[in-house]
Amino acid sequence: MPINMTPEEYFEAFTLGNYNDFLDNPSSVMKAFNSAVAASHLADCYYNYNKKNNPGLVKKYKRLTDFIRFISQNTNNYFKDIRSISNAYKHLYTGLKKNFAKYSTISSAGTIESIVFENEGINQISEELIDKNTSDLIVVYTRKTGEQIQFNKAIEIVINFWESTINIQFRK
Repeated sequence: MPINMTPEEYFEAFTLGNYNDFLDNPSSVMKAFNSAVAASHLADCYYNYNKKNNPGLVKKYKRLTDFIRFISQNTNNYFKDIRSISNAYKHLYTGLKKNFAKYSTISSAGTIESIVFENEGINQISEELIDKNTSDLIVVYTRKTGEQIQFNKAIEIVINFWESTINIQFRK
């Protein structure tokens, strides 16, 4: 009988690992995406594992979508963004199907990009990294509303939620 990975093990192995990789290179769109996927999929792992092994932790959520709504509400909707980023890259364009589009805050994989800050002003916006060795590059994403958000701020709030939810002390 196979042993299921616990949410704590998943958090340490994948979510924290990918998040720390992103922190080491906050200008990498690839590492931002990997971090988003790991943080997003932890919701599935947490919900499904506990539904089977510790139902009291998730009994108030009838479906995974209810749990995702709860996480989003407790992360200023940044989890919804993180999940949308993860799904946009998986499905390439989240706006093509009306039913799916209503759950996403971004419309396509092209909405996550790098941005250069120079003298506190925006110097350049690009979907390609300008200089992989420059620490002034950061990753941003654009919501369907046009609002541009720094990925590092959104993912930090989501990671903090997961830390407190599964009682793991953040380690870098």
